[in-house]
Amino acid sequence: MRKLWTGNDPVRLMLLRAELSARGIEFSVRNEDLRIASGDLPPMDIWPEIGIHDDTDLREAEEVLGDLQ
Repeated sequence: MRKLWTGNDPVRLMLLRAELSARGIEFSVRNEDLRIASGDLPPMDIWPEIGIHDDTDLREAEEVLGDLQ
């Protein structure tokens, strides 16, 4: 799995998930529920991350991310 995105923007997370799903790109989201630990852990350690399962989808996923930026 290759990390595509890490951030603290819930809207961008939602849009990125929707677009990756629409294109049939398999991905996983990590740390999505760790916001409850804010204050106990460093902020960047609890930000959600999106990882792409198949390396052959990485280029298309990066294009999706670039379009959302």
